[in-house]
Amino acid sequence: MKKIFGILLMFTILFGGCSSLTARNKGVRGKEFILIQENSIPNVLIGFDDHNFYGFSGLNNYFGRYEKKGNKIKFEKLGATLMAGPDKVMKMESEYLAKLDLVQSFNVEEDILTLNLKDGTTLKFKENKTIDKKLK
Repeated sequence: MKKIFGILLMFTILFGGCSSLTARNKGVRGKEFILIQENSIPNVLIGFDDHNFYGFSGLNNYFGRYEKKGNKIKFEKLGATLMAGPDKVMKMESEYLAKLDLVQSFNVEEDILTLNLKDGTTLKFKENKTIDKKLK
């Protein structure tokens, strides 16, 4: 009886630990997401390392640091390359980057990242699962 109890306890601990790993994976660290908003620039990307974010905003690459506490997130020290392009794309890119300053919280459900802005609007992204996870 003690052996059966020991085996059941071991499975409970083992599978309990796996579920906590799955819960942690619902964050943003180590992932990249593609913007899926209507009327947005194609291929806009945002990715996250431990404390840094990076991405492509239509014409330029951008980067900076972020602070995250629970579901609160703040993007800081935004920098970007300075490539030029069509006026319409440059305007849309500028608007997108300005919205990153307004982000106050986020949530991830399934593979959808939602960034909630101070003005009540949102930016929605879908996880980019085509990246090579081995590089991370």
